Amino acid sequence: MLQLNWIEIFLRNIPEMLLIVWGIHILARKSINMKVYLISSIIMALVNFFVRMLPIYFGVHTLIIVILTICIIAISGIPTGKAIYGTLLMFLILSLSEFINVAILNLLNININSEFTNPIIKSVLGIPSLIIMSLFVLTIRYYIKGKKD
Repeated sequence: MLQLNWIEIFLRNIPEMLLIVWGIHILARKSINMKVYLISSIIMALVNFFVRMLPIYFGVHTLIIVILTICIIAISGIPTGKAIYGTLLMFLILSLSEFINVAILNLLNININSEFTNPIIKSVLGIPSLIIMSLFVLTIRYYIKGKKD
């Protein structure tokens, strides 16, 4: 079970899910209905929060979250094949951006084990990974738009 705080829903989970849903829509080449986009992102953030609170082995929650994300994205109108492809690719990008963020924090001699005990500091230290992820999504969007033209 991961220790999460309610403040992390607003500072980390919702922005992260907004980026993931946006990236999946870009990969699926679907336009975004803002209402569905916001509702599905908030639902996914809450699902993410509650799944991480389950007393299960570390890593199993990620698999459950991926499966539930595929389901929510498919329900929101994206074809299942594209939902699977987009979800897997976006979670790979999320993992890569978090890896880069941890490497940057280590280079700056920030002890993530001690700093991650405070949920606000943990969320602030996670902002670079959100920025990195958004840069990946913008790059994908640029290349996909270039292929359309």
